[in-house]
Amino acid sequence: MRAAVLLASAALALALPLSASATTLAEAIATARANNPDLRAAMARTEAADARLRAAKGARLPTISLTGEYLSGRNDLGGFFGFGASDVDPRAVRLEMTQPLFAGGGIAAGVDQARAGQEAARAQGRQAELDLEVSVARAFVAVRAAEAFLTASRGQVAAFEEWTRQAGLRFQAGGIPKSDLELAIAHLAEARAGEARAQSGYETARAQYTALVGVEPVELSAATDGGTTLTLDEALARAEANSPMLEAAEAGVRAAIAVERAAAAQGLPSFALTARTEQMRDQFFPGYRSDAVSVGVQGRWTLFAGGRVQAARSEASAARRVAEAQRDTARAALKAQVINAWSELHAIRLAADAARDQSVAATSAVDSLRNEVRVGQRPMVDLLDAQRDLLAATARRLATEGDLVVAARRVAVLTGGPTGQATGDLTAAQPG
Repeated sequence: MRAAVLLASAALALALPLSASATTLAEAIATARANNPDLRAAMARTEAADARLRAAKGARLPTISLTGEYLSGRNDLGGFFGFGASDVDPRAVRLEMTQPLFAGGGIAAGVDQARAGQEAARAQGRQAELDLEVSVARAFVAVRAAEAFLTASRGQVAAFEEWTRQAGLRFQAGGIPKSDLELAIAHLAEARAGEARAQSGYETARAQYTALVGVEPVELSAATDGGTTLTLDEALARAEANSPMLEAAEAGVRAAIAVERAAAAQGLPSFALTARTEQMRDQFFPGYRSDAVSVGVQGRWTLFAGGRVQAARSEASAARRVAEAQRDTARAALKAQVINAWSELHAIRLAADAARDQSVAATSAVDSLRNEVRVGQRPMVDLLDAQRDLLAATARRLATEGDLVVAARRVAVLTGGPTGQATGDLTAAQPG
């Protein structure tokens, strides 16, 4: 009876929140987002992409520069123009403005490339957040399952200790053979070894949770899947529309197209409006003075570059084809992931139902055998074996319930659904 109570307590601890202050899965995910170094790196990459876009847009704006110099020395013109040797202080100041007018499309291509890079960085950041959600969910349920299994293992040890004590008394009284006592002792040793393994698994789960979330697990509440129904076709359609991974791949194609345009622009002329004002003193001979203002257009056209322009265009074209192939690969991988996650969730839900039924049946069997052993209808070894089967059934139930939460969240993440309530029952539909 004591073992049944302990096992029931473990099941209840997994099924219900521990207290009003218990940590929920959503809170654990929020904490992990604040502490995870991979997300910080993704945020920094996004900020760098934002800066590159600002720099690319800045190429459209005028450039204003101010230059100046001041020197002091001696100039000897040798009587030329009637000037001999004299001390001079050459100085000049120039203010110049350049406004691009036409660059063959190179500036616009640079802006489009930077914008695509920004979109890719943001999509990759969102993908990192979604991957972290699934990882935290897996660590979260692993801690809860390991804790509940450790409680059940300790309950089994306590039960085997009691049954071994009773077997010793019955053996001394001549009620059972020595083999039954030895079997009870052997089962107790096995149960203690199992408790040690459960303790190790619990500590490992806690360490993995701490490394991922950034804080130690304290009073983790129950995490369950939601009740949204999705067919496989619906899941595939939503994933296609919402996947950050696919969005990043599409942005990569747009960036490659922009690079190709920029390479083509290298072979076209470029023009810019320039305006300049300058002041010069003592530059060429003592007392020289010049104040000038000029406005005009500058142009540049590379007519021959040894094949470098053509090579750059060929390279950019090849890079575009690579990006398109990577996008197609990402789309195929996404479809495979959705089908796998959807099918896995459906299978785990059935397995979880079966594991719960098996756990209930194993608990009932232990209760029945306990009474039968008490009245001498069955040997104690049958009860010990049933108790071991109950612990195994409990382990399977805990594992499948945790797997169900993780699988449901994975489907929700892939399809862009609400991750606070993961996907529940699935409609058994085949892909169209």
